[in-house]
Amino acid sequence: MVLSPPRWLVKLVEETGCAALEKSIHGDNLEPPEIEKLITKAPFHVLAAAADYYARKTRGNRGSFTINLYVTYTNVCVTACSFCAFYRPPGHPEAYTRSPEEVAHIVREAVERHKVLEIHMVGGNNPELSLDYYTKLIKLVKEAAPRTRLKAFTAEEIWFIARSTGHSVREVLETFRDLGLDALSGGGTEILDKEVERLIAPKKISPEEYLRVHEEAHRLGIRSNVIMMYGHIEDPIHVARHIYRVRRLEEKAPGFISFIPVRFNPGNTALGKTRLYREKARLDGEYDLRIVAAARLALLGRIDNIVAYWVSMGDKLAQAALSHGANDLGGTFYNEAVISATQGRSTGGKEPRELAYMLLQAGWRPWVRDTFYNYLWRPKPFTTSWLLEEAVS
Repeated sequence: MVLSPPRWLVKLVEETGCAALEKSIHGDNLEPPEIEKLITKAPFHVLAAAADYYARKTRGNRGSFTINLYVTYTNVCVTACSFCAFYRPPGHPEAYTRSPEEVAHIVREAVERHKVLEIHMVGGNNPELSLDYYTKLIKLVKEAAPRTRLKAFTAEEIWFIARSTGHSVREVLETFRDLGLDALSGGGTEILDKEVERLIAPKKISPEEYLRVHEEAHRLGIRSNVIMMYGHIEDPIHVARHIYRVRRLEEKAPGFISFIPVRFNPGNTALGKTRLYREKARLDGEYDLRIVAAARLALLGRIDNIVAYWVSMGDKLAQAALSHGANDLGGTFYNEAVISATQGRSTGGKEPRELAYMLLQAGWRPWVRDTFYNYLWRPKPFTTSWLLEEAVS
């Protein structure tokens, strides 16, 4: 893909002498070492300017989010990832598995109360659940919210469901698609590198298996998101390889909706207590923003939605990311339970006007979107009177 950057950007980049940055603004595909240079060597403000320019140009300065509910059907999991504070082993006193009827009730209430546009449904790898449980779960959720998109299950969950129920990944995906599954969640991997995964999540599927599930889903007409969890024990080259592999899969089997960099929150996780994490963790905000910017430029023309995930970044860093290549805040995420579990609590989420205000502060025109980035409506603009009303109430 050949791009025609404005003259001011070309001149700005040429003055840096950074070949990787120069290639990126012209739409040339970058190899992992070049993506790594964007993360580690490119002059920060020029990198930010390039990424922000293409973010706004690609999306027409429409910053977006969806109104969504985060619902978990079980926290029972046998994979025992060191970075996760959400899961509980089978038999644990805090373990739960919600019945399909209970999940459907939660969904129905959320649709009535919040007019949610998307159900984000995930859970742990629970070996006690049959395929019938999942099919009933999808069926009842779709009946409870027939006009609401169902974005559910990570690639890890799909693979585990297939293995534990004696079916192929394709059979599981086809069954779920036919019942109304609209898209896959992006979780299920951290960094697409075997050595990193071996250290932080040795029981999880391999990076190759993760990508194969997404490829299979795309070929069946099921689009998906893709995340990358960073800020733990990875090196910048691992981040670069992850972005590169995501781009290669999108070229091979298109279907990714968005790319979501997720900052690791140590909280009360086992990984956060290790010496390895303390020695390797990168806690500076510039690292976060460089990753967002590098992802924007390395994925140009392939995945044009880069999410500033406020749940893991926090509000201010997410807003900064909106000036460094991100164009979206994800969603309201009412009742998010996985990342917030690192702090021993679940978040109530954010109201649409909060997210719209964050976008306005970052210079974007706020839009409410659906799961597939169809822009639906402009949120009501905030006014001084609205802010005063909020302060008084």
